[in-house]
Amino acid sequence: MVIEQHPALHSLSLEDKLKLSEELCLDALLDAQRNPALRETVQERLQEFRNDPATGIAWDDLKNRILTCKKVA
Repeated sequence: MVIEQHPALHSLSLEDKLKLSEELCLDALLDAQRNPALRETVQERLQEFRNDPATGIAWDDLKNRILTCKKVA
């Protein structure tokens, strides 16, 4: 896992981890705009999601699930 290569990530608060994940997603989208192969992969995955929405989860839903789990724990 990538997080194992960056131990400092474990010490981030939940909110910071969520913000980081959002920033990484946005950064990946920017990379995809500059990289045709990555753009194609992102477009394929988006089309797969559009064809079968059950294969993915909306960011807001995922964030709520994470926050709910943290509150219960």
